[in-house]
Amino acid sequence: MNYSQNELMIAAAARELHGARVAFVGVGLPNIVCNLAQRSHAPNLELVYEAGVFGAKPARLPLSIGDPTIVTGAASVMGMPDLFQYYLQRGLI
Repeated sequence: MNYSQNELMIAAAARELHGARVAFVGVGLPNIVCNLAQRSHAPNLELVYEAGVFGAKPARLPLSIGDPTIVTGAASVMGMPDLFQYYLQRGLI
């Protein structure tokens, strides 16, 4: 089976999220990693996007942190300052 180094890295990183409760999703490969983990073996993984979306369950792989698909089915959508100041820095996430 042929696969690229990026694909191997994505699969290995996604496995590390097994049993994780929350993942703060980054841009690029981390986005792919978190979505792969949620779809394959960590369905209860709560995805948090810095754009202000908590509990995202995107219908398709988001192209960026501002992609509208991350809002669909999300537990909460708020402004970025609210996410960082009131939830992340207070240890609620």
